[in-house]
Amino acid sequence: MVRHKSALKAARQAEKRRLHNNTLRSNFKTVVKKLRTELANAKGGKANKEGLMGALNQVQSVLMKAANRNLIKHRGAARRISRLSADVSRAVAG
Repeated sequence: MVRHKSALKAARQAEKRRLHNNTLRSNFKTVVKKLRTELANAKGGKANKEGLMGALNQVQSVLMKAANRNLIKHRGAARRISRLSADVSRAVAG
């Protein structure tokens, strides 16, 4: 049990940050999932270049923001972006 005023405030701040981080983490997972869905549709023969590129730009933005806020590691964000970019390139080309 927290007793000091400063400890109470720190606990409040930690809870607030945890909730905010959960929404950001959920948001980047959702954006990545949407891009993967568009990629799956593109493999079915309906490749929409503008849609894929727009979704990829959004994913890059969200992942780098998450990395800058230390929700995920920078190298992990770069690796995800690189792999998704390669998938989009293949879908658009083929």
